[in-house]
Amino acid sequence: MSMIKRYSKDSEEVEIRAVEVARIEDSRARLTALTELFRECGRLAAEYPDPRRIAEMLVEDVTETWQAERWNIRHGMELVAA
Repeated sequence: MSMIKRYSKDSEEVEIRAVEVARIEDSRARLTALTELFRECGRLAAEYPDPRRIAEMLVEDVTETWQAERWNIRHGMELVAA
């Protein structure tokens, strides 16, 4: 699998999980799950030639998706993960 296809798959996976994490009602449980998701980004990134850059990109994907879903939850809207 090419690195671009692999990154696309990994990015989609962490974005879907970010939506799931954003929907956790308990704030402590949500923080724990988000922390674990960031760690997962690091584990996924370790398989790439430039793991630091890929980790940054995956964490950015998670952060943007999580923030959008939390905004939607607060405003009574629902984000559908890709």
